Amino acid sequence: MNIINVLKQVEFTYPKDDKYIYCIPEGINISAGKMYSIQGISGSGKSTILTLLAALRRFRQGIIEYTFIAKNAIKVTPTNWQKMVGPQFWGNIGFSFQKPELIRALTVKKNLELAIGKAMAEKMALALFDKQEWEAIKGSRIWELSGGQTQRLGIIRAFGASQNIVFMDEPTNNLDKSNRQKVVDFIQKNRTDKSIIFVSHDNRFLEMLNIETTFDVREEGELQGRGKRILQSSGGGRVV
Repeated sequence: MNIINVLKQVEFTYPKDDKYIYCIPEGINISAGKMYSIQGISGSGKSTILTLLAALRRFRQGIIEYTFIAKNAIKVTPTNWQKMVGPQFWGNIGFSFQKPELIRALTVKKNLELAIGKAMAEKMALALFDKQEWEAIKGSRIWELSGGQTQRLGIIRAFGASQNIVFMDEPTNNLDKSNRQKVVDFIQKNRTDKSIIFVSHDNRFLEMLNIETTFDVREEGELQGRGKRILQSSGGGRVV
């Protein structure tokens, strides 16, 4: 089963910087329960492509179909994006950003409980925080955390029970070697039937995860007078 199918090539440009068109070709798909990485040189558009796959941006052309487990398929287009992409849609997707978007008005523990429920919050927290550290920070506000603590909290929050797919953008930012291993173990334990897509410059981290499919973002020719940055399989063809 495919969680994501690109039915028509997706194209996107930034309103204030239209030098490039970012493309996801028709035929790209993401299968249930598999892990993927998106690679490319710095500034190539990896994070942009990731957010397009996640429907976080309204693309100017294309069709992406999402088939979440036990639910009807949802086709997202530029014209219906605002209608189709909302709270019900987001309930199927987890995100771990380079700078996690956490609710500053809530404590650390409340942030987790809101995302993954009271029953699982503490158990999952103790997979990435030792007992002493967790007890020290769970009542704290987000701005009181270190960069590494914030990163780990964002990773835990992305793995709620209802998520079919998780998007992770540089998840090992601010983490030392020990915590990187904890993150690897956490992902392997909690991935179950989730699809996971990584953007990461941390090659050792990706090797530890045994990624099944790698995509590259490459600059290739022009489209409508602009440079074209396109998602491709690492072999140069499409993944179908």
